[in-house]
Amino acid sequence: MELLENLKDIILNANGFEKSKNYYFENHICSKTGNNIKVNLNFKLSNENNDKIMKFGICNHCKKVFYCYDFESNSF
Repeated sequence: MELLENLKDIILNANGFEKSKNYYFENHICSKTGNNIKVNLNFKLSNENNDKIMKFGICNHCKKVFYCYDFESNSF
């Protein structure tokens, strides 16, 4: 349940969503601090019916969420 609570918290408190230009992180100028912050895309949502995934991360200061779509092979 902890992961679901984290996801709920991120979505409900998000200050906008922006597609990332990178698959692993996004550098952005935070609107709250004014600093250039590296946001790691360290969360991943997947669907077992296909190989499409969405990776996302959130700036802890301004709460902006960055995401990208990717693919992950389910076959070995």
